[in-house]
Amino acid sequence: MRRALYGDYLACLSRARNGFRGLARDVDLAPAERERAAREHFAPCHGMRYQLSITAAPDVHTASEDAFRRLRDVRDLAAAGTLAGDEAYSGGRAEYEAVLTRLRAAMRRDLGTGPRRATRP
Repeated sequence: MRRALYGDYLACLSRARNGFRGLARDVDLAPAERERAAREHFAPCHGMRYQLSITAAPDVHTASEDAFRRLRDVRDLAAAGTLAGDEAYSGGRAEYEAVLTRLRAAMRRDLGTGPRRATRP
């Protein structure tokens, strides 16, 4: 159950992130449409967030909250019209990618699929 939930959550975050990428590259989108689209891309992440809050191991839940918040920051940048080439957007994206890496590592540890230590002969 956790494996499926973790995969679904990562997929949801990825879809939202890809939507923000498109918005950050669209120089012609009207401000109101940009904000609406950013919120629509992120909306599915809320439900997944609550599912993780009651199912995930504590360290996975903590990491998932960090990823959610950093992706929400990226959403806010995209909604405000910050473009992909802007330092603020690339910085926000980098912060999100860093916490996403920590989230995936926590998920792997919880599922027992993380890197294994070498055994001594």
